[in-house]
Amino acid sequence: MNNKVFILLFLTYISLVSSSKAPFITKCKWDDAKCLKESSQAAIPLFAEGLPDLNVAKQEPLIIKHVDASTSNLKLIITDVEVNGLKNCEARKITRDIENSKIIVKIRCSVDFKGKYDMKGQLFILPIEGNGDLTAHIRKMLITAEVDIMDKTGKDGKTHWNVKSWRHSFDLQDKSDVRFENLFPDNELLRKSTEELIASNGNDVINEIGHPVIKSVVAAVINNIKKFFDTVPLEDLVLD
Repeated sequence: MNNKVFILLFLTYISLVSSSKAPFITKCKWDDAKCLKESSQAAIPLFAEGLPDLNVAKQEPLIIKHVDASTSNLKLIITDVEVNGLKNCEARKITRDIENSKIIVKIRCSVDFKGKYDMKGQLFILPIEGNGDLTAHIRKMLITAEVDIMDKTGKDGKTHWNVKSWRHSFDLQDKSDVRFENLFPDNELLRKSTEELIASNGNDVINEIGHPVIKSVVAAVINNIKKFFDTVPLEDLVLD
């Protein structure tokens, strides 16, 4: 190939790539499951570290100031939560349902939580109380999120996705570790027996009281995705 022609083609390619607001996104057809999964996986660590030019906030670590995880039998307030590990999440399956305007995401994460708690009431029908430091390590949590989207015209005059609503669920696929410091501060016997119960039933504890915390994490991630969609036009995200 003539060198001048090659250079011209190369410069044209660079110009096309750089014109995208999100050049790290591989544009996929709606039904190309392999492409969707690989493109999403490549974006995960970038999103976690933050993309300020695209209004994506840093989420490694993710900070959650306040979560009310209370139930009818338990008062549980969790504050100053720090979540680490989102940058290592694995995209397991990404599906676009164009007929119903949905994106369905399955992502598996192992994350560490630390924060403060204030708790009093019943857990597993047993009395529990305390306040202090909370730590948790959740291994291989499969999160499924179903996101309803619609097209809208952005400030740039181009078509963008808009997140209308979302739902999520999670499944614990490995053992979780949970620890509440300073349980029953005035009763060493109850403290030790309760700590042993929680240590032996980490997944049950997460399933019993962890839903509001997990929901707060998913909400923060989806809020970042919403801001990303607001900034990046659809033409830079998909082939169809």
